[in-house]
Parts: sequence; structure tokens; C-alpha cells
Amino acid sequence: MRKFTALKTIAAATLAAALLAGCGGATLAPKGALAVGTGYSVSLSRDWSDISPLYYSRAKKVKILSIDGPGLNRLFVSEGLSAADPLMVHPVKGDNKNAPAPRGKANMSYPEQIEFVTNALAALDYQKVEASAPKPVDLNGQRAVRFDITAKTAEGLNVRGVAQAASKGGLGYYIVYIAPAEHYYDASLKDVLATMDSAKLP
Repeated sequence: MRKFTALKTIAAATLAAALLAGCGGATLAPKGALAVGTGYSVSLSRDWSDISPLYYSRAKKVKILSIDGPGLNRLFVSEGLSAADPLMVHPVKGDNKNAPAPRGKANMSYPEQIEFVTNALAALDYQKVEASAPKPVDLNGQRAVRFDITAKTAEGLNVRGVAQAASKGGLGYYIVYIAPAEHYYDASLKDVLATMDSAKLP
């Protein structure tokens, strides 16, 4: 059963990469500081790939990183988002009047930010998206909230995630990690948490 699940995951990742391939390719996001918008950065504890160019339809203020491929792990890192900015955009449906991507609002509370993240993931066709275990974290004197995520793909694959949300100056700053629950989530979790801890808001 595990072998079948792994093969199904790899097949889904390959299909996703083929469908999402745009005019550009992935680029290296090397270990070290990663600038995300004006005056905002995080520090990567290892090399990632910036797969943002693979998505023709995407949130323009969000970088999408991966280690093993789009279907196996994704790390969304946003710059400051206003009420006009989506966090995630469906790669096929896009962001339009027929399929609007979820938006937040200025100065959201922690529960509102958590709901915004779960709604954004649902817009990517993840099902049964649930958040749990919220806890406050300190980002160099700036408060934020970190919480766990569980969901399923449309094919029934269990996925896990962890997200971090912070607000400053009326803008929302998000880091969201999502990966299959079997192997891939735990494999990169340490590096993800280190990146979250390193966030320096402007």
C-alpha cells in the first residue's frame, strides 16, 4: 500500500509539473537570505528551488519554493499582502470574476488570518482543510501566530502543513508549508520552521 501511495504521489507531482510549466523554469533559491518584497526577508537553512515561474497563474506577491517538486512539497512566502492581494491562486482557473482567489482584509485578527490561509488552500482544490494547535510566536519583537494544517488532495492523498501569519502596518505576512503526510512533510519540517523563525518584518 505504501508503495502504491508513493507512486501515486510521484505521478501527481509529474503531472502537476507538466501542467504548470510556463515560459520560464525554476531557479535556485540558495541557502541564506531570501528577499521577499521591500525590506522583508527570511533566511533559508538549505537550498530550495524557486518554482514560482512554473505557475503562469499565481499570486504575484508570493514566492513558491520547493525541494522535491510542486506535488511533493511547497513553501509559500508572501510579502506584505493588502486586502487587494491574494495569497494563493488556482493554477488553472486563475483569479477572475468566475474564480476569484480569496482575499483578506487589513489588520486581521489571528483567527481571521488562520481562516484566510485555510480558504486559500481550499482554492487550490485541497479538501477538508483544517487548522489546529495555534500558538503565538515572536519574530524579533513582532508577534505572529503559527498553526498546523491537515487536508486531502482531490485524489484522497493526506497532506499536512504548518503556517505562520503576522500583521504589520495593515499588511499580512504569511509563510505556508504543505506536503504529503507520508515522509515528505517531516523530511523538510525542520528547515521550514527555521525559515519561519528567521522572518524579519520591515
